[in-house]
Order: sequence, then structure tokens, then C-alpha cells
Amino acid sequence: MDIEQRLAKERRARLAAERLLEYKQRELFAANEKLAIHARALSDQIIEQRAVVKTALSEAERLKGQNSRFLVELERAHTAAVMAERRLWDSIDTIEDGFAVYDSHQRLVAANEAYRAHFAGVEVRLGMTLMDLLEVTVGNGLIDLGGEAPDAWCARMASRWDEDPVQPIILRRTSGQWMRLVNRRARDGDMVSLLIDITEQMRLRAAIDAIPDGFVLFDRAERLVLCNDRHREIYPRSAPAMQPGARFEEILRHGLANGQFSDAAGREEEWLTDRLAAFRQLGGAAEQQLDDGRWMRVIEHETPDGGRVGLGVDITQLKLQQAALETARAAAEAASRAKSAFLANMSHEIRTPMNGIVGMADLLCETPLTEDQRLFAETIRSSGEALLVIINDILDYSKIEANRLTLYPEPFDLERTIHEVAMLLQPQARAKGLDLLIDFDMFLPTRFVGDPCRLRQVLTNLIGNAVKFTEVGHVLIRVVGLEVEPGRHDLHVTVEDTGIGIAADNLDHVFGEFNQIDAEATRRFEGTGLGLAITRRLIEMMQGTVWVESELGRGSCFGFRLSLPACDDEAAPAEPLMVRRALVVDDQFINRTILERQLAPCGIEVRLCRSGSEALSELISDPDYDLLLTDHEMPELDGLALAERVRACGSSMPILLLTSNPAGVRDHPAAALLAGVLQKPLLRSDLYRRLQSLTVAPAEPEVPSPPAAMPELRRMRVLAAEDNRTNQLVFRKMVRDLDIDLSFAANGREAVELFDRLRPDLVFMDISMPEMDGRAAARAIRAHEADGHHVPIVALTAHALESDALASAAVGIDRTLTKPLRRAAILETLAAFCPAEARPLHPGADAAATGTGP
Repeated sequence: MDIEQRLAKERRARLAAERLLEYKQRELFAANEKLAIHARALSDQIIEQRAVVKTALSEAERLKGQNSRFLVELERAHTAAVMAERRLWDSIDTIEDGFAVYDSHQRLVAANEAYRAHFAGVEVRLGMTLMDLLEVTVGNGLIDLGGEAPDAWCARMASRWDEDPVQPIILRRTSGQWMRLVNRRARDGDMVSLLIDITEQMRLRAAIDAIPDGFVLFDRAERLVLCNDRHREIYPRSAPAMQPGARFEEILRHGLANGQFSDAAGREEEWLTDRLAAFRQLGGAAEQQLDDGRWMRVIEHETPDGGRVGLGVDITQLKLQQAALETARAAAEAASRAKSAFLANMSHEIRTPMNGIVGMADLLCETPLTEDQRLFAETIRSSGEALLVIINDILDYSKIEANRLTLYPEPFDLERTIHEVAMLLQPQARAKGLDLLIDFDMFLPTRFVGDPCRLRQVLTNLIGNAVKFTEVGHVLIRVVGLEVEPGRHDLHVTVEDTGIGIAADNLDHVFGEFNQIDAEATRRFEGTGLGLAITRRLIEMMQGTVWVESELGRGSCFGFRLSLPACDDEAAPAEPLMVRRALVVDDQFINRTILERQLAPCGIEVRLCRSGSEALSELISDPDYDLLLTDHEMPELDGLALAERVRACGSSMPILLLTSNPAGVRDHPAAALLAGVLQKPLLRSDLYRRLQSLTVAPAEPEVPSPPAAMPELRRMRVLAAEDNRTNQLVFRKMVRDLDIDLSFAANGREAVELFDRLRPDLVFMDISMPEMDGRAAARAIRAHEADGHHVPIVALTAHALESDALASAAVGIDRTLTKPLRRAAILETLAAFCPAEARPLHPGADAAATGTGP
């Protein structure tokens, strides 16, 4: 392992340890604070509730015999007291730490479930004494006595109750758990006992001691809390002063007096002043030279409670080898560029076998299979597709690194592009119960000039990540913008989710290459760590910027800004709408707001309701609505049930249902009551078309005229040039159900010969073949087209670079399909180039219309 790798490994280890430590310290402090507050609150609540109960009972005795009104009040007070005590103990039972109360005679009065759970195998009964519990615990071997005699240990634990105050004690269970026992005496002589699991804290302390760098922690008063042995080894002359509670200045003065800091010689007071100022102002990382010549980098950060945590890293070798590191960095950058070029050129070798794996698995899933066989086949297919995603990510990034990725601007519909990506990810979102929402600024055009393919890739990365890392809630795609100059808009596209969020100290690294923000999350969700890096690079290539805002545990907002020229846009419905007033029902505020923004520009007065019952009340008080637009899945009263209730009330106004699962609505009995079903996320143009259909009366059905006699049709002739037998088999199986005349050529030369003989309607041409490659064969075929009849040629290639597609187009190839091949892409290509004189691709598909058979 060379020096660069060792240094990189050490840096990562240090950074990881620092982050882990800071996180665990915050967690430890917060847990201790919450525990202390909770314990005091619970103790006081128990005492107060007992007082309430005693007061209520004495009041009941005093008022016994009074009239019935006082008896009712007494019963009410008693019930309230019982319910309060029950609520209190229900709350106590939810505490993860053990909680118990002993009376002044050391008899157990109460204990929560967590307290009992710590005595597994021992029956913890109310009324048993502390000594009985200790003896049973020791007898069952639950506590590691550390060589102490059982009787002596029990006596020592019981004698602790005579102390005032009772000092906490740490116990080790034989199962390996560490517990802290905290006792507090109540005002009436009772003893409140807390049994806290501190196993994680002990592990953290062991981890701190295992850190190869020096670690030290001070509280907000600059008193030493703890430091590891490595820190004492780094500062041996200051080590005697490193005792818990010692002030930072005292430790520094002790080190100065013993010559610990060579760079302070002759200016000790000035050095001390500067060092204390840097410590209090958190100057970040500082370097200092020790008396033995070593150089240390001291990194200090503030803890959540105002303290200071420091890490001392030996950088002596780093100083000595800085020049060598620069040389190694240059060599590494050159190697990275070579790697990227290599990966870009390896696309063909990777994708060729992938074509057989994914294609055959796809075909296998379409055959009759047993349940286990289908599971195996779908596993092969999904694993192949996952591998293909990884290959595409690596290849895309390598193309970017090698500066071989080109953008192709063209007019496209941004709103429809977003909708297509959302629909692609809708099954994953629906499986998790998430809402996919689109909020497209009503005052923005929808058509712009840009690279739709790369924008779709960016949106797929961002929305896909949002769906993947969100378990509950929604994912909202929001588009806003301004016209910065005539015909050009500054667009802001954000993807907001309610997922796991990102820690603040990781936000700067989220768009880095191969970055996995959280080890546990990445193990759970997997991924290459390239998606966001590719997104950033693509947006930067489009002269845009990308950003992220997030809060751990509450969600994230990824966004990007682009400046794009606008095209002619589709406006709101040109025909006047008969819908004047609409009632919108949705339990989510975001959905209601988006629908209101889409309906208001059409001149529709919109009334928003957050539930079905609120909508029914509104219709009873004001039935003069022209349209009811309701969400499907809502609490209490869903959209279909609301439709039934509305019809039961005698209303005949049109009802439109919004749902993320239209297939699940069609078979419902209430579906017949609906005027239409719209799939979420809702495309604005789809909503306008539906409103238009409600406005315009249906046309009278036309009587079909008898079909004209059609000439006899022939089968479509297809020539496929492919040298790989596996790929031939995959291609043949993909089109086995089609009514075509398929011929194969094993190389380019044979393809040219078969072309002259067969005169096919369409040629599928592999690019990499022996004897004559696909481009040379395409060039020869174009030279043979003397009669001017142009035969479409579609390239089948494992080369995925744009330059490869351009090279194919230059020799007369009409279209390029990248391996592994998909059956849908093959069928779409065949349908696009099927000549008019050929029969339909699917046998019997148009037999009734044409009067011809196969």
C-alpha cells in the first residue's frame, strides 16, 4: 500500500472517528439530560398523585352521608384521580429505562415493565424487600460480581441506601450489558430507583480509547471531562495534570512549566493567551510542534452543550512527505482520467453478455412457470436490471470525466417530462403508501429548449432518491420561475420529501463521487453513490446550479436552477368552460393548494375541503356546485364512499376522482357514479382535457361504413445481422409472436449478400462483427440502393457513447438501440418502420377491419 493510500485511509479513519464521537457525545448528553429531568418529574408526579388520592379519599370520608350531589362530585374526583394515576403509570411503562419505587422499609411499591425486564428469570413481586431481590438476582447469576463474595456484594448494595445522597453505581451483567443504578430519596422517605442501560456509552468509551489519535473532551466551564491514553502519550509532560475536573488553562500551564511545547519557548504568556483564545473561539484546526520535534494538528469543535472536543493528529510524516504527496496526487489524477477512458471503452464488453442475461430472463418470465421458477426468473431479471443501472451510472460518470458527454438541446415539454418520470416511479411510491405530487407554476410555459434525455436522468435520480429514502408522507416536485429576458426563463426545480433527511455535517459531501452519507442507511438502501454526482455534473454542463437543504429525521429538498429558452406553450382550454364553481376535497393541504392553482386560471371559483364529511356539510348548506373533485384515499370517508353519499343526497353534478391506483377503482361498485378517474400525479393538460369533456356534449355516434376491399398483404421482411448466437436467440424469442419474415446474418459481409437477395423492409445491424463490421456493412448497403428506395437500418450496439451513435448516423444508420435490448424497444421500432403493404405485426390484430387473414 503506497503512502497516498495510507494517508487517505488515516484521514478517513480520523474523520469517521470524529463524526462518530461527536454524534455519540451529543446523544449521550441529551440522553442523560432527558433522563434526569424525566426521573425528577416522574418522582414528583408520583408524590403529587399520591397526595391527590389521599386528599380525594379523606374528602370522600368526610362527605359521606351528604346529599347525592356531593356523592356525585366525590365519585367524579375519585375517577379523575384513578385515571390520572393510571395515565402516569402508563407513561412510566413507556420509559425504556427501569423505574421502581421502594418504601422506607425497602419494600418494592411499584416497578415498570422495563425494570422487571432487567431481572429475566426472576419473579419481581410488589412487596418484596430490596435484600430479597438482591439475593435472588445473585442466585440466578444475573450480575457479574467481579470476584466479590455474594453476601458481601448484597450487603454493600443494601448499605448504599444509608448514604445521603446515594451515589450512582455501575453494574455489569453476565450477559455483557452495563447498567447505571441511580437512587433518589423522596420527601416521604420512599426511594426512587432508576436502572439505566449504559452499554452503548461503555462501548463508546472503549471506542474512544481505541482511537489512534489523541482525544479530549472539556465541558462548557473548560473543565476536563475525559481523554484517552493516546492523548496522554502525545503530551507526556502535561499528563499528570490531566485529571477529570482540571481546567484547560491549568493543564497548559503545567505543560509549559515542564517544557512540553517547544514553539512556546521564550514567550510562554503570549503563547498561552493565543492558545486560550483559539480554544475559546474554535479556530478550527491548528498546528503545533512538540518538544521532541513532532508536529501535531489539533482539531477542536464545540459540543451541543457548549463544551469543547479536541482531536490531536500526528502530522509529522505528512509534513515531511508533502512534496511527494503532490506528485502522487498528480499521478492519481492521471490514473483517474485513464480509468474513466477505460470504463467508457469497456461498455461493449460489459453490455454484450448483459443482453443475454436480461433478454433471456425477460423472455423466461413470459412463459408458464411454477411459483418458485417465476421467483428465480424475476430475481435474475431484477438483478440484471440493477447491475445495468450501476453500469450506466459508472459509464455516465466515466464519460463526464473523460469529457465525452454531449448535450443535445431540442424542444420538449418540461411538465410532461416530470410527469413521465413520476409515473415511472409511481409503483414504488404506491407500494410504500407515498403521495407523488407535482406543483408546476401556472404562469410558466411548459415547453422549453433543452436536453430532455439528460433532464429526465436528473429528475429520475432526484425523485428516485426521494422515493427510496421516504417511508411515510409525500414527495413533491415543485417548478417555479421568472422570465429574466424575453423568451428565456430562470427555472427553479425542487424535489421535496418527508424522508430520513441528511445530517448538517454531511450536506457538503452529498454531491460527491461514491459518497455514502450514512453507513447504516446505505446498507439498507444500497446504491453506487454516483447518482447525485452525475446529477451535479449534468446540471453544471447545462450552466445551472444544484443545491440541497435537509434536516435529519424530517426530510430533504434537492433543487436545481436552469435558464432555458421557451417554446410555444399550450394554454388553458380555449373553449369556454361550463364549470363555474368546483368543490375540491383532499386531506392534504399541498394537494388542495395545487388543484386550486390549476383551476383558478380557468375562471373557476374553488372551495377547498379537507375531508369528506366537511364536503357533505358544504353541499348541504350550498348545493350550487358544478363539479366535485375528490381524492381517493382519505381517512374516515374516502373518495368512493363520498361519491356514494353525494349521489344518495340526490346530487347529479359530475364527480372526478384523483387516485394513484386507477386499476383498483375500476371494479368498485361506486365507479359507475364517477364522471372520470384521473391518475396522480395529475398533469395539468389532462385536467384541462377532462374539464373540456365535461363541457362539450358527446358527439352523435357515426354509423361505420362498410370496409373497402383491401389488397392482399404480405409479411414484413426483417434482416438481423448478429454474430453472437446468444443474441440471435434472444432476438428471435423477442419477436416469436410477430407475423414477420425474419432472417439472420452472421457477419457484415453476409448481411450485404442477404440484403441484395431478400430486399428486407428493415435491417437490424450489430456494430461489432467479424469480417465486416456493422458500419461497413451499412455503408455497402447504402451504396447498393441504386433504385433510390431507402431501407431503414437500426444499429444494435453495446457501445453507449454519443460519439458511437454519431459515427453510425454518418454511414447512413437511421436509429441506434443500446444493448441489452428490451422487447418493447424492438416492437416499437418494428411498428415504426412497418411498411403499408405489410400485414400487421400481431397476427389477426386487424383482421376484422381489413377482411384479410394471416
